[in-house]
Formats: sequence, C-alpha cells, structure tokens
Amino acid sequence: MKAEETTLRKLIGGEQQFIVPLYQRTYSWGFGQLDTLWTDVENQARALAAGRSSSHFLGSTVLAPGPELSPSISQWVVVDGQQRLTTLMIALCALRDHMAAENPMHVERINELHLINKFKQGPMRYRLLPTQVDRAAMIACIDGDRDGRISGAIGDAYKFFCSKLVGFDDPADPHKVSRIEEVILDRLALVQIVVEKGDNAFRIFESLNNTGLPLSPVDLIRNYVFMCLPTRGEEVYRKHWFPFQERLQREHGTKALETLMYQVLVLKRGEEATYADTYLGHQEMLQEATGDEAAVEAYVAELARRARHLELILDPAKEQHASTRKHLAFLNEWRATTAYPAIMRLLELREDGATSDEEVASALSYIESFLVRRMITGVTTKNLNRIFQRLPGRLSGDSVAETVRTELSPIRQYWPTDEELRDAIRTNAFYWRGQSGQRKLVLRRLAEAFNGGEPVVLTSKKITIEHVMPQHLTDAWRAELSVDGEDPARTHRELVHTLGNLTLTAYNSELGDMPYGEKRTRLGQTGIAMTHAIVQQERWSRAEILARADDLADRAIALWPGPDEQARGATPRRDWTLLHDAVAAIPFGTWTTYAELAEVAGSAPMPVAVHLSTTPLPTSHRVLPSDGTAPKEESRSGDEDALSTREILAGEGVHFDGNGQAAPNQRITAVELAELLQLPDGMESPPSQTYDVDPSTLTEHQHRFYRQLGERGGPDVARVVSDVVDWWTEHVGTFWYGSSATGRCTPYIHGSSSDYWMLNLYPEVTEIPFPSLKLRAPFDDPGKREELRSRLNDAPGVEIPESKLDLRPNFPNSLLTNNGALDVLISTLDWFVHEVKKHETS
Repeated sequence: MKAEETTLRKLIGGEQQFIVPLYQRTYSWGFGQLDTLWTDVENQARALAAGRSSSHFLGSTVLAPGPELSPSISQWVVVDGQQRLTTLMIALCALRDHMAAENPMHVERINELHLINKFKQGPMRYRLLPTQVDRAAMIACIDGDRDGRISGAIGDAYKFFCSKLVGFDDPADPHKVSRIEEVILDRLALVQIVVEKGDNAFRIFESLNNTGLPLSPVDLIRNYVFMCLPTRGEEVYRKHWFPFQERLQREHGTKALETLMYQVLVLKRGEEATYADTYLGHQEMLQEATGDEAAVEAYVAELARRARHLELILDPAKEQHASTRKHLAFLNEWRATTAYPAIMRLLELREDGATSDEEVASALSYIESFLVRRMITGVTTKNLNRIFQRLPGRLSGDSVAETVRTELSPIRQYWPTDEELRDAIRTNAFYWRGQSGQRKLVLRRLAEAFNGGEPVVLTSKKITIEHVMPQHLTDAWRAELSVDGEDPARTHRELVHTLGNLTLTAYNSELGDMPYGEKRTRLGQTGIAMTHAIVQQERWSRAEILARADDLADRAIALWPGPDEQARGATPRRDWTLLHDAVAAIPFGTWTTYAELAEVAGSAPMPVAVHLSTTPLPTSHRVLPSDGTAPKEESRSGDEDALSTREILAGEGVHFDGNGQAAPNQRITAVELAELLQLPDGMESPPSQTYDVDPSTLTEHQHRFYRQLGERGGPDVARVVSDVVDWWTEHVGTFWYGSSATGRCTPYIHGSSSDYWMLNLYPEVTEIPFPSLKLRAPFDDPGKREELRSRLNDAPGVEIPESKLDLRPNFPNSLLTNNGALDVLISTLDWFVHEVKKHETS
C-alpha cells in the first residue's frame, strides 16, 4: 500500500470516479457526526479569515483499483472512508445550491470541477457512486433534483448543510461562504492510501474498519457475501439481496435484518448457535462456497426465501391461510421471538410442499399453547431458547403438528397439563405473570371464547385489565367478602390477582375500588360477553371467583391443547396433595412440625414451611417450628380482633409452658401421621431430625426461592434441592438469594480476595456459571473447567456439551431425584470446595 497526505481537491481532481462497493454499509452519518464536522469547518473558516495557516486532519481514505481502471479511466473502489468522502461531496452540493442563489454560474463551476466528469456518459459521469441503496439519492443530489428524490440519510445530510450555510452566511461579508468552500477543498487533511492491484480489498477493509460507527452483523455478512462475488455481485444484489433488505428495513426496521441472520444460523446449527457469533457463523457457511459464485448466489437466494418466512411472522396479515394467520398474529403479539426458528422451519416445509396449511396451523397452536400454559402456571422462560433451537431439527415430513406436540411434551420441557393449568388458574397470581401485553392477550383470547370466536371490539391500546374485587380492600368489600363467614383479608390475599377475579374493560380508572353493586352496573354496560358473565352474579366473593376460575379453566383447556402425557415420561411428583392430607389429619388438641410433615410428604422442612405459609389450610395453625413456638405474628388474617395461633391452639387444648412452647407430649410424629393416613406399609423410620424452621424468619428473597421451588418442582424436587442446600450449610454455610422475579439460591465461598460459586440453584434448574468461574483462579484454567464439566456429566441425565464451557448451561432439578445424580452433584461440590481451599492456601 502507498500512503500520502492529500486534500479533497487533490483527491477528486481530474476525471476520477470513486465507487463504494457492495460490501460497504449504506450512508449512515447522523446529526452528531455532521455537527462535529461542521464545527471543525467553521473553526477553519475563522482561522482562514484571520490569516492563520492551519488545517484539520479528517481521517484516511483507502482506495483500491476499480474494475474499469485503465490509462484512460481513473476508477477507484473506496475500501475505507466512504462516510466522510460522501459527506464532503454532499456538502459541496449544498454549497453549490446556496451560492447559485446569488450567481447561477456556481452550479456549472462546482459540478464540473468536483462533482461530475463532464465528458463521460451514464454512471461514469458521477465522481462518487455510493452503494446501490444510496445511489439514486446521491445522483439526485448531484443533479440538483429536489423533487423528493434526495431522501434518506443523504437527504438529511443535504438539508443539514443547507441550513447551516443559511445561518453562517453574512451579507456584510461577501467572502464568508467562499471560505467554507476553500476549507472543504483545501484545509481538511486526508491520508490517501492506495491498495496495490491484487491485494484483498475486503480483508484490508475488515482490518481497518474498527473506528467510527460500528458495523452490525448484517453489515459484516453483506460485506463478506459480495467479497465472494467478484463478477456477479451486481446481479445477485439486484436480483436477491436488495429486494429483501429493502422490504425488511422499510417495514420492520434494521433489527429485522439482524433477526433474519440469527434465525438462519439457528436453523443451520441448532442449539449451538449464539447471537454473538452470527457473523462468524455465516462466514463459515460461506467459506464452504469459496470460489463458487453459483453456490454463493444460492446462499443469498436462500436468505431471500427465509426473509419471506420472517415477513409472515412479523406481519401475519400477509398470510393467506386464516387459521395459520390467527396463530401467527397471536405469536407476533406475544413477542415469541424464541419460537421463530421452529415457525420458520414450519413455513419452509409448507413452501416445499412437505406439509399442509392445516398441519402448520395445528403445529402453531401447540407452540402457542406451550407458551401460554407456561406463563399462566409461572414456569420460567429461561430455557425457551434451547427448546426452540433444538426443535427445527426434529421437523420433517407431513406430520409436523404431532411432532411439535411430542417434542414439547417431555417433563423436562415443562408444558403444564390440564390439571396443572386448572390449579394455576384457581390459585396463581396471574396479574403478575409474564408481560403486561401477554396478560391482556390471554384475557382477550378467553373473551373471544365467550363471543363465539369473534374478536374483542376494544382496541389493544384502550383495553385494560380490571380487578373485579379491587386491589385495595375497602370496608364495603370486607362486608361483601365476609357474608359466608369467610375471612375477607384471606380471601382478598389469596384471590385478588387470580384469573377468576380479572376481566377486561375500557374504563378501568373509573371503576377503582367501587363497591360490587355499583361496579356491577358499570360493567354491565360493556360489550364484552366475558364481563357480562360476571354481572350475572348477585355477589362477588370466594365461591363466585373460584367458580369463574373453573369456567375460565375449561375454556383455556379448549383453546390451548395440552401435552401428550404419554410422551412426558417419568416425572417427580409435583402434587402436594399428600402434604395437604397430612395437615388435615392432625387431630384436634395436637400439633406437629414442618419436619414431621416433610417426612410424610417426601420433601424437606423449609419448602414445606413456605408452601404452607402461602397455601392456607383449615388446620395449618397446628403446624409449628420444631421448638413448638407459635408464630410471632399475632393474627394470620390481618384482623386485629382475630385470635392468635397460640390462642387458637390453646382453645383446642394444646398446652404451652412459660416460654411459649407447646407441650412435647401433644406433638404428632411422622410415623403417627402416616398411620392416621393409612399409608401403604406405614412408616418405620425413626423420629425425624430436628430442624429449626420458621418461615416468618426468612428474608423476602429466601421465601420467594423456597415458595417457587415447592410450586414448580413439587415435594420430590424440593427435597433433593434442599439436600444440596443442607450439605452446603453443613460444610460452608454462606448463600446469596437472588432478588429477581425468579428465585435463586447461590451457595458461595468467601475467599481472601474473591468469592467463589460453582452453581446457581433455581426453582426448576441448576445452572453452572462458567463465565463467572473463568474469572477466578484456579478455574481460569480451561482444564479445571473441563474437569468440572466432566465430573457433572457423570450424573445420569446430565449432558453439558464442550461448546458450553464459556456459557451458562443448566439441567433440570428433576434429574437430581435420581440418587446417583444427586450423589455426583454433592461429590462435585466437595471437589469444588477442596480446589478453592487449596488455591486460597497456596
């Protein structure tokens, strides 16, 4: 390469042409860059007026010989510096038009000296030809065509300079604007670097382009594609690339192009694909076609086809098949981006004739159900990417709907059954599930079930979610809820945010805490049949809310079909019925502990305690911490007149000593509870170990973790995760509990200069945070991390691929119900502790 300092006048002088290649990004300077340049130009103009000799270094311009370069044609490819070169040429156009208002001869002068090659024809006439996207706007700018064709970023830059020149001009100083011309042409220093013929211009561009506006993965992929098309680039760009790029950008923005490139990579690589490696992944795909322009064109044609599929996802109105269109619209509004790979594969199979419209619609209905049921029941979204990255590789042939259902049904995928969905609708705080738009979408779809499938008439912006029983418990509502002898505070606490108490309305702010009688009248004015079903009720209390929840559950089950339960495989028991039965069996005048109940239910004391604290049962007051002390709170209902737990138990005949501890001889053991329940073969285990468990002493974050562990994993999973926590408590004893919506427990070691942790325990999965490990010795050694991966992979069912050594792989906690898997995890923790201590003492 040859480098020399130059100016714009020298660079573009004579009959030159500068071509911005297809691998360059479109013109993208905005106000910030333009304003900085103008400030520099103004400063130089003032220096010139004051007689000071100075210049401003603007940057480098890297040029390579153009395809038409010859002794008679001076044509150059702009490898680097096209943004500043294009900006300066736009500034000359604006300067020309400003000066022409006083003297039209400036048009011909500036054009022939700087903007055009007067004696050339066609495209060769223009000294700068940007990429095809910008070419029409730039030609319009040079030709002085102002009929709306100077558009986009080039049009914005032209208007910027026109405006600045008007403000800068001064009739009292006739040379003021001419000094701007001199500055642009002669006092902005450039370094011109000329690439020798035969050098790889794209490689040079790739190494140089590390300043200015960063290139997106789409820019880099486009660059690489057209580097691979030295002779057919123009044709392929015009035929394939430009049409889909233009449509996606115009209708859905630049991010849609990035989404396309990532989805194509996922379809190629499955769960090994990562967003960060989008460019490298496509580069590797293109390397397979190196030297074969026909293969590269086929790759671009395939991108164009995938773009059509993505357009249907982003704009479902373009879909012709009604049922498919309805499901695509739902998934689009749901923002189900993680499901895009599977949807694109389904649309590909349909286009290839391998499956039908009806099969695709049915498959989409299963995907929709999978997402909706998980949201309603509170299943984490953490593993959705992996699930839907893996799914496309399983889809082929014409039975895609059943394949989707079968692949999503295993228990590790967490697709809630009808029973689990029904229970969640009755008990879960739906109002806090998922995203706001998703909650409204679920309610709108349920409302359509009342309307015979007809869309809800209210617009998505106007519609809001209304709590029939309000979020604030007023005296009027206390009276409403206590008619049947129910505790109004408890009813409110347990049911206010459940689906049975929610509906849709267009005037939420007007209803507020209004008593039911008044609210019923107002709700009766709505056109939504789902809300009409509420106003048919004379009262609105626990019975009515639960009855409505059951009705909504029936409709939800019909709308969103459940998993294939035969394909679910063996599953740990998530049902707490045995625990509830044990609590109900505690005799009058006796008490028991959380530890005894955990032994009967096959769980652990802490999850049992938290479960009972959030699932009130008629006899749960008979369950106390291991020391027999009644809870500190004086009233479980929040009612000042209500009896305390100790007073209730004393009224039932349980005796308390001077320290407030219940009489040990009135305590029911796990063996006695098992006999009362007539469990098969009884229980012959010795009395359970004493645990100090009191849910009222837990922090908010601890409580959330154990509550979600019980809700989502059930007794078996809660037991084995608690075993891990108990082991760490005994051997180390320090934990962090996460503050996000999904609970997290992180056992850690506090070292002399750093903290160490091997895993994060979530309610449903155990995560191995390799990125955190690699920052801390001795696990900054790849060999140590590989040993950790190898040890964990000894556990039955755990398969952490080598490619995840820099990521955060996880495995379902349900695997730990296999004693072998639990033993491996505990032994790996023991090894981890040993390695940390060895490093700390070295």
